[in-house]
Amino acid sequence: MNKKNSVEIAYQNATNLIDKKEYTQAIVQLNEILKIFPNELNSLYLLIDCYIKTNKALLALETTHKALEFKKDDKQLLHLEIRLNEFLKRDSESINLLKIFVDKFSDMSALKHLTNLLVHQDKADEADELIKNFFENNDEYGLLYRGVRHLFASRFRKAEDAFKKVLIEDKNNIDALRFMGILAYKTGNHDIAEKMFVKALMLDPTYSIVWANLAHVYTVTGQLDKAKKSFQNILKMDPENGLIWAELGTVLNKLANYKDGRDAYLKSIELKPDSPRVYLSLGHVYKTMGDIENSIESYKETIKHNNLSGEAYWSLANLKTYKFTNNEIEEMEKALKSEMSDIEKCQMYFALGKAYEVEKDFDNSFKNYSKGNKIKKEESEYSSMDTTDNTSKVIQFFNEKKLMQLSSSKTLDRDPIFVLGMPRSGSTLIDQIISSHSMVDGTQELPNIIKIAADLKRKNNLYPEILDEIDEDEITELGEKYLNGTRWARDSAPFFIDKMPNNFIHIGLIKTILPNAKIIDTRRDAMDTCFSCFKQFFARGQLFTYSLEDLGKYYSDYIKAMNHWHKVFGDQIYTVHYDNVINDTENTIKELIQYCELPFENECLEFYKSSRPVKTPSAEQVRQPIYKSGLNYWKNFEEHLQPLKKIIDEIS
Repeated sequence: MNKKNSVEIAYQNATNLIDKKEYTQAIVQLNEILKIFPNELNSLYLLIDCYIKTNKALLALETTHKALEFKKDDKQLLHLEIRLNEFLKRDSESINLLKIFVDKFSDMSALKHLTNLLVHQDKADEADELIKNFFENNDEYGLLYRGVRHLFASRFRKAEDAFKKVLIEDKNNIDALRFMGILAYKTGNHDIAEKMFVKALMLDPTYSIVWANLAHVYTVTGQLDKAKKSFQNILKMDPENGLIWAELGTVLNKLANYKDGRDAYLKSIELKPDSPRVYLSLGHVYKTMGDIENSIESYKETIKHNNLSGEAYWSLANLKTYKFTNNEIEEMEKALKSEMSDIEKCQMYFALGKAYEVEKDFDNSFKNYSKGNKIKKEESEYSSMDTTDNTSKVIQFFNEKKLMQLSSSKTLDRDPIFVLGMPRSGSTLIDQIISSHSMVDGTQELPNIIKIAADLKRKNNLYPEILDEIDEDEITELGEKYLNGTRWARDSAPFFIDKMPNNFIHIGLIKTILPNAKIIDTRRDAMDTCFSCFKQFFARGQLFTYSLEDLGKYYSDYIKAMNHWHKVFGDQIYTVHYDNVINDTENTIKELIQYCELPFENECLEFYKSSRPVKTPSAEQVRQPIYKSGLNYWKNFEEHLQPLKKIIDEIS
């Protein structure tokens, strides 16, 4: 038998072994063939496949190199070499090979992949240059490229004209559809963006970046389940994409699926261990879940990868019980002398404020809090006058006579319990106490009521005056809209808590659309409340907190509003004082539970043992027994708080 026949038999044996999934034996057989015929491509292809299936990526890569020596321009082999380098996390090699691939084959999909890799490495400028060169040297894509240039230069009309011309010539041009979607997204036309991306995916369901584009649309429009599925579709095709795992984690956390969100972040870190942003997000999830030890570790890992992360330092400070070391304080002081974004600098000042506060260096503490607040105040367009005017308008509209005239909702559900008031007034504590009851779901600071109020407008008539034009059926629909819009945040308990503090201004609306809703007004010492707000960096909103004068005026408006609501609704609103919770815990909690028309449960007294997720700055504090150290705490800073105290004294 000659060598050729022997090789053919050996090759057939190898394929039979592969069919039986006996890959190790197949590898031995194929290597024997290659000893005789080292350039036998079919055997090389099979050997590469066997190495991949047995998780021997390095050997697969070495074999691919050998195959390319004999077939230099093999598109399939070059593509495989790229994928193997990616698997082995050799990003530089992958990028260089992709550049060769794009240049050799003028391949659009490879260009997309290449630019994505560059963007992930913060090389967006290089990505843009590659796109420019590609389009300029390919007549087929010239018009599309001009549209892209217009798009990213915010010349939206010209971009739209270019993309439309491409689509006239080829209505199924996927890239033109995608960029039309991006254009619509950038200009706030989310419905059109969704349609464009969906159409592109109907043409090519494997186009990962369009799935990501679509997921972002779904996220912005609150269609979180669809966003989740979109990211999951990408991961079915590309399970090693660390960036998408991180984005999926963020969506899962927004859906209050914290365990799966945590796992998604951990997977992302496994694939891309040098991602400070993901470590930071992971720290937030651990904090929400009550795993403070891992939360601290994640925040510190963030700082290891980015020592200028003001958010990581502030996140440590925001745990409230964390004590910075002298070395950490020095590192923060040093970081502030570096080039930092305003937001990172602001967070760093707040973190230092907390660090010095723990050290009882109250002067230095206040100095840093003030610097952080000054940055936030300067970038904010908050107007205390507008808040005062709006408060007066709401009070004037929702008078007793008007409330009797307004159409009432037929939505008589008793599900929602609204816990509201000033931020930092003890609302999270009250939420934790009530949601420890077996019949109550704790949720989050839900934006639904604020959004309903914002959306209530018709022609030139705005909220609250628009309520005069709405009939009973429309009012009922608003109540149902609220209940349906909050179901994602609830489990199966018959009652749930909405603890958005700023809902206090909308009590008139709440009682109109949800007449049986319970409303709890949380109160704490005015100075303690306001100063606690001043030294808190809020992730979003609460723009009135970044000036002592604004804080005092906002508190004054809050008191005016609540005095009015108590007058018109009487005992339908229950006021709970933080001091009473501290000093007479059991009786206060029993009265609170009685107001909610719930049977008393001892678990409410042991609220700090609850394992439910908590997403507010007080997350760690409410997992501890009641303590009195927060009472009159503001007096440590009294000499610095005179502008605030003057306003508060006038209210009293």
